[in-house]
Amino acid sequence: MTITTAGTGVTDIEFHYDLGNEFYALWLDETLAYTAAMWTGIPGDEPDDTALPRAQRAKLDHHLDLVGAERGGGARLLDIGCGWGAMLAHAVREDRAASATGLTISRAQHAHLEALGLPGVEARLESWEDHRPAQPYDVVVGMGSFEHFATADMSHAERLGVYARYFEHCHGWLRPGGRMSLQTIAYDGAADGGGPVGSFVGSDIFPGARLPRLSEIAAAADPYFSVVVLHASAEDYARTLRAWSARLLRAREEAERLVGPEGYRRYRLYLRACEVTFLRGAATLYRIGLRRRDEPLRLPV
Repeated sequence: MTITTAGTGVTDIEFHYDLGNEFYALWLDETLAYTAAMWTGIPGDEPDDTALPRAQRAKLDHHLDLVGAERGGGARLLDIGCGWGAMLAHAVREDRAASATGLTISRAQHAHLEALGLPGVEARLESWEDHRPAQPYDVVVGMGSFEHFATADMSHAERLGVYARYFEHCHGWLRPGGRMSLQTIAYDGAADGGGPVGSFVGSDIFPGARLPRLSEIAAAADPYFSVVVLHASAEDYARTLRAWSARLLRAREEAERLVGPEGYRRYRLYLRACEVTFLRGAATLYRIGLRRRDEPLRLPV
């Protein structure tokens, strides 16, 4: 595995993800996937130790299906915000990608990927804004990274500008006819911000982050991509959060050793509060399949 390091400073992402790989491994499942799983067909009474990894792998396969990454197809895959490498490892091991590149700006995640030494995988400590591939990709996947692109102090126009640049970059990285999938949390209530829960998450968990709305995603993507699949499932995230919370509770003693009693309390509150946010409809989860427009639209300003 080739590791390429770009010069990055401490970021809000590092504030969260660099808390420690050991801590996250306590309550994530064996895949270390840190986005909502896909629970279709998995019984509610199945133990988390088997249900959660199955649901996470189902999610990974779903995104590979969305982008048409067939087994043995030789696809070149890019994972934007690759985390600890769940998609990279799964795609290569299942022969749904011949090579897979992952972008992360978390040094802890990058170090984990470096230690894995996965054949066919290139991990880059690099933001999407700085990424310059040597050749086009066949497929692009982004799960749980889009939520971090805008900040709370941005205006609506500024957010749209950031989102549009993201889709413009993805369009430029893909070969003609290439496909992309996106999984993101988004505001879905009457008002943005999430009330007290949103304030807590924005100050104590993901400093400065600001969720998108579906209308913003659609407007930013439209010049560059056609939407071919759109699926919303707040319940998928609520059930994932319940599973994570239960696992963290069971690992309380070790969690407090790693991050202290206050760190443990903060993350238990975060997981439970976010579960309530999805259950009451203030936020939802979107999984979106997109096809590259080989001739980008010229929309009126």
